[in-house]
Amino acid sequence: MNTELEYVAVPAADLERIRCNDHDDFGNPIVPLTSGGGEPLRCCLTIAPAGDRIALVSHRPMTAGGPYAEVGPVFVHLSDCGGPASDSYPADFRDRRSVLRPYDASGQMLDGVLAAAGTAEVELKQLFDDPAVDTVQVRNVIAGCWNFTVRRQA
Repeated sequence: MNTELEYVAVPAADLERIRCNDHDDFGNPIVPLTSGGGEPLRCCLTIAPAGDRIALVSHRPMTAGGPYAEVGPVFVHLSDCGGPASDSYPADFRDRRSVLRPYDASGQMLDGVLAAAGTAEVELKQLFDDPAVDTVQVRNVIAGCWNFTVRRQA
């Protein structure tokens, strides 16, 4: 199956609401931070350089409910950064190890793959060969935090 994929960051509307409310959707206040460099930003799918103004907020990446609809911490820019600059696999995440979690349309996890550095794009395409796979969450290997979601382009 030849599949074009879409790489999904924290939605701009969610970020706008969080920034306007001065707290995330779970009541945690926005605390401005200055990046030390290296924080994975889920608003633009880049790695923060030292000195960027960022915040750590809670986010639930899965829109379907159920037991896998986890809430976790994500770094975002403190102000609007315009979102991801590309519609391809995020370059700053390419050479990192990743956990890939495929889910069906009802939000049930189907499998899990540990992708070695530089292999996640190939692993994703293989996961999407299964028509039951609706989305795949790309996650941090150490902390398990959500980095971004991948889905078939509409």
